[in-house]
Amino acid sequence: MKIVRPVVVVILLFFLASCVTSTEKLEKSSSTITAERIYSENYQEIYRRVSGEAKRCMAVNMLLYSSMEVDAELYTELGFGEVTWSLINIGVRNYFMKVKIEKLETGSKLTIASGNTLNKQGVIKRVLLWADGGKDC
Repeated sequence: MKIVRPVVVVILLFFLASCVTSTEKLEKSSSTITAERIYSENYQEIYRRVSGEAKRCMAVNMLLYSSMEVDAELYTELGFGEVTWSLINIGVRNYFMKVKIEKLETGSKLTIASGNTLNKQGVIKRVLLWADGGKDC
């Protein structure tokens, strides 16, 4: 029993050290992949599609102290919106995705940063599906 406790602490510290605790770290991580797409639709419409489906499909309460969270914010005065997906575990956030939808002169630009997960490409594919109007989780 005395050996198990230090091992658990070491594993927990390793997990917390590997966390991407901000969207800036996610975007700068060497393991993060990105994708961009231009849309003819207004940025607010693309934001509505992505944020709505992300909240429906990705936000999950898992255990007493952990949950998968989707945060979405539309900054109309600045001309963009952001959607993030993260794991909150005992008060520590671990980011997996950030989507930024920007207003262009005509249409909008969507930028996705996906990392810190084995299914990075799958996350990008899902977000692009939602931005195109798809509803699949």
